[in-house]
Amino acid sequence: MKMNFNTMREKLKQNFLSLLLVLSLVMPGISLSQTTTQKTGWFCNRIPEIENRIKERITNYQTRLEERRQERLNRLENWRNQREARRQENRAKWDANRQEHFEKLRAKAQNDTQKQAIEKFIETVQTAISVRRSKIDSVVLSFKQAVDQAIANRQSAINTAITEYKNSIDSAFEKAKSDCANGVDPKMVRETLLSSLKSAREKLRNDIANIEKLKDSIQAEAEKKRETIRAAIDEFHATVEKAREELKSALQGQ
Repeated sequence: MKMNFNTMREKLKQNFLSLLLVLSLVMPGISLSQTTTQKTGWFCNRIPEIENRIKERITNYQTRLEERRQERLNRLENWRNQREARRQENRAKWDANRQEHFEKLRAKAQNDTQKQAIEKFIETVQTAISVRRSKIDSVVLSFKQAVDQAIANRQSAINTAITEYKNSIDSAFEKAKSDCANGVDPKMVRETLLSSLKSAREKLRNDIANIEKLKDSIQAEAEKKRETIRAAIDEFHATVEKAREELKSALQGQ
């Protein structure tokens, strides 16, 4: 899963950089409005056009961003399903091989005492396997839920940052239109608008950069998963080894 999350993290980073690149186009768009306008006063008349172009660009990119996000989630779910199917398939094979081994072991019994010792060993091993699998399944599920929650939290934080950015854009353009209506010098209107848009863009960049990375948010759960699986396996080996020694002693004593 490490490779999968690293890939996801890199794609998220690329998408956010692309988003910031798109948003940076806001500035050239407004600068162009000045060079193509013969009179500075015409800037006020072009504000709605500039606003619509910027908002349309952001909306279109958000749509593509959401499509890519959904594609990543689908790939993650498919990867999980395939991994779980392989795990269940392997368990079925191990169970079949183990039963074959148990039958061979039963065939070695020469008296009732040995039969009882062998059955006790088999029961101990099967119980140990059940306990080990239960612990592993539980921590794997907990980790999956933690990852899903971390992804949801991160996406929520990103959505909030973008919403705040869009609200800032709205406020900047509303002020520009209001200033134009109140007779403020168009050159001053333009400079104020540019400054507001730049501040909004920089805030968005900082907000995105400060959102907790997926790897960092699930680090504790990942470590818990590793430790729990390791402890479950160690406990299983210790239980089986003890049962094996007891069986060996029982068979040799007969």
